[in-house]
Amino acid sequence: MIRLTWIEATVGHPAHAPLWQLLAAHVERLAAGRAQVRLRHVVTDAGGIRTPANRLLSDASVLTTAMDAETSSDAIVVGCWGAPTLAVRDAVTVPASTLTDAVARAAGSLARRAAVVTVAPVLAPLFADDLIAHGASGLTVRAYEPESTLADVTRAVTDPADLIARFDTAARRAVDGGADAVIAGCAYLGALFAEHGYTAVGGAPDVPVWDPNALAMEHVLSLSRLAAVGIRPTDRGFPRPRGERASALAAAARRLSDGTPSPERTPA
Repeated sequence: MIRLTWIEATVGHPAHAPLWQLLAAHVERLAAGRAQVRLRHVVTDAGGIRTPANRLLSDASVLTTAMDAETSSDAIVVGCWGAPTLAVRDAVTVPASTLTDAVARAAGSLARRAAVVTVAPVLAPLFADDLIAHGASGLTVRAYEPESTLADVTRAVTDPADLIARFDTAARRAVDGGADAVIAGCAYLGALFAEHGYTAVGGAPDVPVWDPNALAMEHVLSLSRLAAVGIRPTDRGFPRPRGERASALAAAARRLSDGTPSPERTPA
């Protein structure tokens, strides 16, 4: 059984313990005995990804966490959108995936006009750009309103009706625009919806609501099976730091990962 580290890019503030517990249990169920899963939070809060400066430091925090996790992992998933997929894959030697990476691969094979629905309008263009960078085509990204907070999502662990209604309103608009599948644009939403049985758009039972966590789990396990037969990221496509560059990167990562957990914030 492989050891899988699932990185959560939000600091694990104890006020939201029910959400972290639901997410950990959900990912464990997705593994279905095929991997031993450890949910790991980043230590440093960079303020999300909604501005380029915040995004840069958030990516660095995720990267340093992945590099540190590599020594005790056979595979890594960054369980969030807006993740530095290429940088992580450059820096670690174990199979690695992210939600964006997995969604781009699956949507290209399983849907004709998939749509992503995320938690805030400001995130929609960022996620759309990320999907294009991962080679996805034909995906649209929408957001529900009013946008949700981490507190909203934590409350939804036991009472998801309002959050599902917000999401479903945007999902129905996507279906009206031609979407044949809708993907939850947030790891928390994917876990919550799956756990509470919301798996299809209201009024359109033939349009599934896909959990990006499930897609990422299957993607990283597929990458692990490919690695086992010698098929790995190419050296030219994913140049790894070597020699002095590797040493400098490792030293910088250690410095960035030293510190105390940051206070609570809203997601993304």
